[in-house]
Parts: sequence; C-alpha cells; structure tokens
Amino acid sequence: MGKTLANLIRLHKYRVDEKRRVLGQLYGELHDLEQKLQDLENQLIEEQKIAKSAPDQALFSYGRFHQRAMGIREQLQQAIAAKEQEVEIARDDVNEAFRELKVYEEAEKNRIKRVEEERTRKENIEMDEIAMNLHRRKQD
Repeated sequence: MGKTLANLIRLHKYRVDEKRRVLGQLYGELHDLEQKLQDLENQLIEEQKIAKSAPDQALFSYGRFHQRAMGIREQLQQAIAAKEQEVEIARDDVNEAFRELKVYEEAEKNRIKRVEEERTRKENIEMDEIAMNLHRRKQD
C-alpha cells in the first residue's frame, strides 16, 4: 500500500507541477497582452502630442491612425478578457490538483502513523513477553 500511495503522490505532484507550469505560461501571455495594450496607449499619447504640435500635417494621418488604434485596443481588451478567463480556469485546476495531492499526502501520513503505531505495539508486546519470562525465571 505504501508504494502505491507513494506512486500516487508522485503522480499528483507531477500533475500539480504541470498545471502550475501552464498557469505560469498563461500569466506570461496575459502580461504580454497587457504590455501591448499599454504600449498602444503610450503610442496614442505620443501621436496626440504630435498631432497637436502640427495640426495641418496630422489632420489626415492621425484620424486613420486613431481609428485603427481603437480597433486594435478593442481586440486587445477582448483578448485580455479571454486570457483572464483562461487564467482563472487554470488557477482553479491548480487548486483542485493541489487538494487532490494533499488528500494522498494525508493518507500516506496516516498510513505511516499506523505502521509506526503497529511497530510500537509489537515492540511493547515483545518487551512485555521478555519481562514476563524474566519474572518467571526469577520465581523459579
């Protein structure tokens, strides 16, 4: 039984590690999307400054840029929302896998405790037998 539990624990540790790796990857992807959105916002601010400094030249180009940037912003915001949902699902998966691992670890801990208690009980019986034999020898 001990070997079986040890194998199950090892398997579940591997699953937890894999799910954590996936979660980390999703966090990285989410960070990249958020960074792209921030870069776009910064670029919008810079283009607005340029448009204000030279309004005649920026009249045509800024309008198209702004329209395209708003489309990209919307796409990025949708992608971020979708990625946040993926992260939440992955986080739940990690938590569930961790709970399962803890169940097996607790079962192993209890098994070891029972084995130790049984060993102690057998030692006590053996010691009692030795003491009884010594007592009988003294009486004889």
